[in-house]
Amino acid sequence: ETEDLWTEVFANSNQRYPAPAVVLFTGQVNTACGGADARTGPVYCPNDQKVYIDLSFYDQLRDQFGAPGDFAQAYVLAHEVGHHIQNITGVLPESNRRRQAMSETDANAYSIRIELQADCYAGVWANYAGQQNIVEQGDFEEAGIWHGDASRCDPEGAGAFLRYLRGLVGSEGGEVVESLGAL
Repeated sequence: ETEDLWTEVFANSNQRYPAPAVVLFTGQVNTACGGADARTGPVYCPNDQKVYIDLSFYDQLRDQFGAPGDFAQAYVLAHEVGHHIQNITGVLPESNRRRQAMSETDANAYSIRIELQADCYAGVWANYAGQQNIVEQGDFEEAGIWHGDASRCDPEGAGAFLRYLRGLVGSEGGEVVESLGAL
């Protein structure tokens, strides 16, 4: 479903969407960006434009974060596809270039902004999935449970993220797409 959305979004701008490849693995895998394993979690590699997901991460979602369902798994994929969107639009390469000239503290803060934008892209997908009746209301509670990293960026914590996600799906046109380019 992510590919349907982004193909449509890019087509609306008279552009072609180059879909990323998705590599599912268990244990470890070599990527064009280095090794990936359960410790790295899901990862997008801009060097080969592939999303890598260790299937054991979905066990961790279920067991550690209490998110056993399909929506949480799909949202993880949509987040990584968000990094692909950042890459093909030039945001990711530019952010990597800028971070090299920053202090560690500033680079970490900038990285959080990149993660939040990938989350925003995943939220655009959630909006699309809601419009296509792919998502059920209970799926959003599921995402609100497992998305703990939102509390690092939002003083209201994951509850604010859940309200944000519900708002995206409830909005008519996914207007958030218009604001995605600005970091």
